[in-house]
Amino acid sequence: MYLNHNQITQLVRYGHMRNTDNDCINPASLDVRLGQDVMIEVDQGGVVDYQSRQPLNMQKVRMGADGLIVHPGQFFLAHTIEVCNFPDDMGALFRIKSSMGRIGLEHMDAGWIDPGFHGSLTLEFKNMTQHHSIRVRPGDRIGQLVFIRGQAVEEHQSYRGNGNYNGHDTVAQIGYKP
Repeated sequence: MYLNHNQITQLVRYGHMRNTDNDCINPASLDVRLGQDVMIEVDQGGVVDYQSRQPLNMQKVRMGADGLIVHPGQFFLAHTIEVCNFPDDMGALFRIKSSMGRIGLEHMDAGWIDPGFHGSLTLEFKNMTQHHSIRVRPGDRIGQLVFIRGQAVEEHQSYRGNGNYNGHDTVAQIGYKP
């Protein structure tokens, strides 16, 4: 079952979500905003080997107030301002804001956050338009989290102790180790 406005407010109050604004709490979700750091795919070709956890050729960029212009077909990683500290009985789904989707920005649907996750989220985006560049800026409401509560996982099953992407506060590629 998803959490409602009052339950999400409690998550914020108890520190399970940090760096949030109260006006980002919706009836059944929490808006999350883009952080300053992004990684943009660079044109150096080659083959990426998933099994070896080989990262893409990417350039890390710190966005200023003018943001980043994402060209048609361009892929980039970004992180959230918000920081998670999930208990072992709660997960969440990331969904792109409909307004972002309507201008052609696509989230690559890798948006499940496991119980026990802690850190900022790294999100995967692509400009799906053929003829329009899209400007994104730090602080843009890029998406929303829908929280789901269930029975707590055991400590050895929690992402808290064995998650690959726990603990980072900026954008991270595959194979990241804090």
